[in-house]
Amino acid sequence: MFYKIRTYGIVMLMLLVSVNTFSQFYNKDVEAKIDVVTNTEFIEITGTALNKTNLDQSLRYELSVFRNSSTNKSNNKQAGRFVLKAGEKKNLSKTTINANSKDEVIILLLIYSNIDNKLIGKDRIVFNDKKPDQKIVLEEEADGVNTEETSTESSDGDVYRPSYGIKLKGIVVEETKTKPGRDFFQMFSSKYNFYKINGEKVVTVSEVLALGINTKIEIKVGDKVVLEFFLSPRTDYLKAMADQAINVVNRYFINLRNDKEIVKRY
Repeated sequence: MFYKIRTYGIVMLMLLVSVNTFSQFYNKDVEAKIDVVTNTEFIEITGTALNKTNLDQSLRYELSVFRNSSTNKSNNKQAGRFVLKAGEKKNLSKTTINANSKDEVIILLLIYSNIDNKLIGKDRIVFNDKKPDQKIVLEEEADGVNTEETSTESSDGDVYRPSYGIKLKGIVVEETKTKPGRDFFQMFSSKYNFYKINGEKVVTVSEVLALGINTKIEIKVGDKVVLEFFLSPRTDYLKAMADQAINVVNRYFINLRNDKEIVKRY
């Protein structure tokens, strides 16, 4: 009898370890993220995807809104296919909910690989959670996915609640001297805010003297120069370099977070 109990315990432990190991693969290559913006009347929900690899990805997404009230239960789903370039972050779909509603609302974002239809990214947010201590089972019957969650936390540990403190993140500093330099900084900072990169280190855009009367742009993350190029007043050139700079900075922060995760695990 003792032998059977011990064997059963070992089997259950192996299953738990395997489930935890499998769950770590979500958001590893492509991160699903639900962004929330609130005002007095509405809550705007935006599903986003971030490619954390150096390869282009062919993907599809499903953004579902599960509403649970005392009189009705509903499920509204938006879906589509898209291509995500290396290091790119893209807005996928938007929806809104009533900010004054007392109904329980679950927002679920799932991202699948187009090649093998594998679930690779997910995020979830709950408003007005009525069952914080019970499991909520969300079934995607068409794809055979059964996703269980036990808390109001999103997949990366963020909880949708008002902030109680101030975090010094996402700071971009301008040190330019000329109009083309300032124009580039405006393009870069606008994209930095649009993609919500929110880096852990200060990003500095500096304009320094180069050969002759020319100047060049240096972009630093912390103390490390991640990109530099000669400045030109052409708008198309500045836009192209702003896109490249955002890509480089975004990849730097992705690699920085991945390195921290490796150190944390070991």
